[in-house]
Amino acid sequence: MLRAFGLDDLEENAYLSLLRLPASGESELAERLRRPAEEVSAVVDRLVKDGFVRQAGNRLVAAAPDVAFGPALLRRHGEIQRVQTFIATLMEEYRERSALRDSREMVEVVIGAAEVMARWQHLQRSAQQEVKCLAKAPIVLSADNQAQKAAMAAGVVYRVVYERAMIDAPGDPHQLAWSEANGELMRIATFVPTKLMIFDERAAFVPLMSASVEPAALVITSGALLDVLNWVFETVWAGAVPFPATKNTLSSDDRRLLSLIIAGYTDLAISKQFGLSHRTVQRRVSQLIRAAGVETRLQLIWHAAKHDWL
Repeated sequence: MLRAFGLDDLEENAYLSLLRLPASGESELAERLRRPAEEVSAVVDRLVKDGFVRQAGNRLVAAAPDVAFGPALLRRHGEIQRVQTFIATLMEEYRERSALRDSREMVEVVIGAAEVMARWQHLQRSAQQEVKCLAKAPIVLSADNQAQKAAMAAGVVYRVVYERAMIDAPGDPHQLAWSEANGELMRIATFVPTKLMIFDERAAFVPLMSASVEPAALVITSGALLDVLNWVFETVWAGAVPFPATKNTLSSDDRRLLSLIIAGYTDLAISKQFGLSHRTVQRRVSQLIRAAGVETRLQLIWHAAKHDWL
């Protein structure tokens, strides 16, 4: 333990021995340590010189630990404070440099129909919790989104705001019936500012597509631009209208789940009632909260009562 203060094993043993019981001389100390007298004599000289041991008459006495090690501790504390200050300065510089990094580190440009499709599908397959989407016509990417189907089957929540023109299109070309039937949380806005998908709030996909130019897309993975896109989605979502009408979106299972929430059941207790996993119940509760456009279970209960969900 005392190596940090420059003492080797023999010096530490000698100091600790004298701390517990002063010695009448170097020969007695050597006997205790079972080491040669010449070696112990050299050790005592170093300990006396460095202030760890002192002569008290004809006895060798260890200095009090706070006297022996206090000054070194204070020096080290000062050194640590200086290092902490230096690291804080470095962090400020790092943050400033990060803000000025080459934009290519934060924004990936994908060009070509096959490349855009592959990147779009890959991002959906990599999602683990939630995909947020702003959708507007024209849809150039395939309406038959196999990656979304796989992700939703694995428990990933999709929140999508559709521009009203897509809802009004005859024949359901965008497969909205499938999306609704499989638990996609859908809302309608009169106007959607841009096409956008955000994956677990860690990456955004912005398609730049039309029928007259080569397909392209931006993939944003960090920085202020990603924060802005998250804000854009949440703002549009908050102002959009649930689709279909909220009362009809609740299945019998959802109504039963909601009644248990109102009754004060925990997610674990609900999972036993339904025979589902704890994680599945948490996901379904989160879907209800998002469908209501609220943030907490208490707000969900209030919303359900106000809109006659049960």
